[in-house]
Amino acid sequence: MNFDQIRYDLECITQQRAVDQGESLREVLSRLDTASEEPGIPERLEHYLTKRSYVKALEWLDNPDLPHKT
Repeated sequence: MNFDQIRYDLECITQQRAVDQGESLREVLSRLDTASEEPGIPERLEHYLTKRSYVKALEWLDNPDLPHKT
């Protein structure tokens, strides 16, 4: 699992960084959808990605021990 790619994609979706030239938001979203289905993905990260709670997913990447926000 490539957490750096997930972080990059999340930053693009949340407009914290620009999408690379030649790439579309559709491709970024597709990668996030694929990542949410990877075996071994942490349960909370999977939850955030499948619910498209991208800001929460980024926060989780920064600190996986944070309590779950509703």
